[in-house]
Amino acid sequence: MKKVVIGTVAFLSIVAFTGQVSAAEQSKVIENSPEESSTSVQEQTETQEATVNSEDESSQLSKSEIPPGYEAILNWPPEEQPIVKQGSQSFEAEFIQVMLNHFGLETEVDGVFGPHTNEKVRQLQAVHGLVPDGIVGLDTWTLLLDEYEAGLFTVESAVAYAEAALDNDDLVFSSNGVLYEDSEGRVFYSLKARSQDYIDNGGTGTVGFYDVYQNGEVVESEPR
Repeated sequence: MKKVVIGTVAFLSIVAFTGQVSAAEQSKVIENSPEESSTSVQEQTETQEATVNSEDESSQLSKSEIPPGYEAILNWPPEEQPIVKQGSQSFEAEFIQVMLNHFGLETEVDGVFGPHTNEKVRQLQAVHGLVPDGIVGLDTWTLLLDEYEAGLFTVESAVAYAEAALDNDDLVFSSNGVLYEDSEGRVFYSLKARSQDYIDNGGTGTVGFYDVYQNGEVVESEPR
């Protein structure tokens, strides 16, 4: 949490988050007048409420589905996407609005990058540690496109990749539906492979586990 107040509020923030206070900090609080303390407590309450609202907003990310029809945007990588900012009116601006809604930041989807869209882009950037300038450049495009592409990667598509890669009609695949992320930021599903012949003969049928990545790569792995 970024601390934006001083005096009593800073003291109270330290107590609230660490439970500790130094003698020097105690003396600063004692020096404050009752009126100043009362005002600072009110400011601190407002600051905490704003923080809670921000955390609630962050917790709502990725809760809505992404509508189809924007796959063409993936034909260009982030570095080749146009700079989009307030005043822009384009397909890219419409896509950005769609993604803002996906992230829980309610925005009208009309392809017009107005003040409201600008405000929501700034909020999105702040939540994800980007410079909150309201300009959709390389870093923001990377965030949006990665999220969009991940949304297109389903368990069904992972199973199709595995079936094509292993090319064995006897194998039956299943998944817990969890989308994992490796140390390099690549997303994948963990699939269990079972033999239908083994199942028919009374066995569990499990013959292996595979991690299936968004790009179609299939890697033998351990159960998750």
